[in-house]
Amino acid sequence: MSAVFGIVNKDNKPVVQDSIDTMLSVMGHRATDGNNTWMEKNVGFGHCLLKTYPQQEYEHCPHSILRCTITADARLDNREELAALLGINRIALNEISDPEIIVLAYKRWDENCVDYLDGEFAFVIWDASKHKLYAAVDRIGFRPLFYYDSLDMFIFSSEIKGIVAIKPKPDYFNEESLIEYFYRSGTPDNTYNRDVFALCGGSVLTMQNSRVSCRKYWNLKTTGKYSFKKDEDWYECAHELLFRAVEKRLNPNIPTGITLSGGLDSTSIACILSEKLMRKNKPLYAFSSVLPIDYQGGEQDERKYIEIVGKHCPNIIQTYVDAPEVGPYTNLEEALEIEESFPNAFFYMDKALLEAANKMNVKSLFSGFGGDFWISWKGDTVIYELIKKGELVEALALMNKLRKEDSTSFYRIVWSTYLSKSKAYHLIRDKIFVNQNRLAENNLLKIMQQKNVVSYNYYCLQIQDKINSGKIGRILGMLANRNGFYLSDSMIPLIDVDLLTFLSDMPLSLHLKNGRRRNVLREAIKNIIPTQIFNRKDKMPFSPDYKIRILREKKFYENTIESIKNNQLSSQYMNATNAIELLNLALHNNIRLESKNTVYNKVAHIVIAQHLMTALKKSGYSL
Repeated sequence: MSAVFGIVNKDNKPVVQDSIDTMLSVMGHRATDGNNTWMEKNVGFGHCLLKTYPQQEYEHCPHSILRCTITADARLDNREELAALLGINRIALNEISDPEIIVLAYKRWDENCVDYLDGEFAFVIWDASKHKLYAAVDRIGFRPLFYYDSLDMFIFSSEIKGIVAIKPKPDYFNEESLIEYFYRSGTPDNTYNRDVFALCGGSVLTMQNSRVSCRKYWNLKTTGKYSFKKDEDWYECAHELLFRAVEKRLNPNIPTGITLSGGLDSTSIACILSEKLMRKNKPLYAFSSVLPIDYQGGEQDERKYIEIVGKHCPNIIQTYVDAPEVGPYTNLEEALEIEESFPNAFFYMDKALLEAANKMNVKSLFSGFGGDFWISWKGDTVIYELIKKGELVEALALMNKLRKEDSTSFYRIVWSTYLSKSKAYHLIRDKIFVNQNRLAENNLLKIMQQKNVVSYNYYCLQIQDKINSGKIGRILGMLANRNGFYLSDSMIPLIDVDLLTFLSDMPLSLHLKNGRRRNVLREAIKNIIPTQIFNRKDKMPFSPDYKIRILREKKFYENTIESIKNNQLSSQYMNATNAIELLNLALHNNIRLESKNTVYNKVAHIVIAQHLMTALKKSGYSL
């Protein structure tokens, strides 16, 4: 995955070479296939190239054409369509890069060019004829782009560190990032640096006459594009779109890998990849999180299912990763540098998998991430929503099928699918358990929750909001930059624009058809994946023994308790008494291993946030 960066001095002073060189040095880990810079008067652009697609053979950024200069991290999926619209003949198309096509599209359609682009991209164009900067990211936000704007200068970069390296000091920690970290309620375009912002998915940015403005050019919504009378037609369309989502991301000429768990999502992607790569006589490298072969504890891993996938896909070259001697608190400063946000409790295993992929020279790393957002959603609120719409007959039929599928009582199904989803229940629950469910109560948190409120009941609206607000795109951008650190491109086909548009139009009840959860993906890939995995209902944790790894870090708990007592972590976001109580429970191993994962995640997040805030303060951040 390539990287972009640049500066525009609003006061028209010439860009200093040292500034561009500094950004290039900071971003140098992304320049495995070359780098280049361009400067003209008060504007300077840079590019770090990581080749993962055939059309990049002719890519040279920054690239100047027709008085426009572009730097881009892009993969266009509709090159032939664009070529026809722009008058590029087939021979020329074979030797033209995606950034060049983007510039030609900009010259033809100006700011509306993004309406014609399909794929993943983050690009910035300097239009010298208009003295104007134009930047855009793809509809979802797969490719990240950050920016800093002041009276004197505008800076952009694929990574926050590229901006922080040259922007004026001091650096201020953005405490709202703790809202996002602890409560998932933050504003998506904010970062942990108060002066640096993200250009979220489906957005464009323009700067002219020193004024910066941003606007949304795309939102996910129900379009009516897809409409079928038969359920089988919906499933067939899901099948075709899923295969297309994988195929357009696949370059069989470079080493291709997948993080394989043995679950439904990653197995589906692995089987599709395996089939396509076998036709080219190419291997598929798989990397999986497991327990050590001689593990004596009570936890279980996915090794049995992973081996089933391996037998089903004979071209898989499997690597098992157990990441000994590390845990959620290992090398936290490095994790912050790579992810540029406070990491979750599993980052150590993600890091170990990426290191393993890097050793195998994998340049394109696929993942089943995001399937449970929608295409393999369990359908938790389907019945509630059907009842609310007055479709009682269909709701009762589904409840009865679920009862048989789960071998449980009708009362339990009514409770789990309807009563527990009601607004009345959630009001009562929040009233009774508010102190147990939250680490803090404060005005800013309430404001952030109000700003991000969406109907709990309508799942389609929830997902659309997460996409359109930029929340999911920010996660994908983090994954892309994390992979880029280990010299591979991040491939997430289950969050594909065409697939999401299709799912927005699809009848909700298909997610639970015949009482089978995750039914849409199952129907889309039946006869493709092994039967044992197709019928799975269980799922082991991503890092099977992470609870034990959390509990064994005595020193971190002691240091964190002392730090909180010294008020180094803002009490506005953390109830110190509750936090210390949780940490003391962990310190003395009084949290039972059978406790819910959320308890362990709270413990880990407290420690990680406290440690990294202390590290940021030492590095010069004002808290």
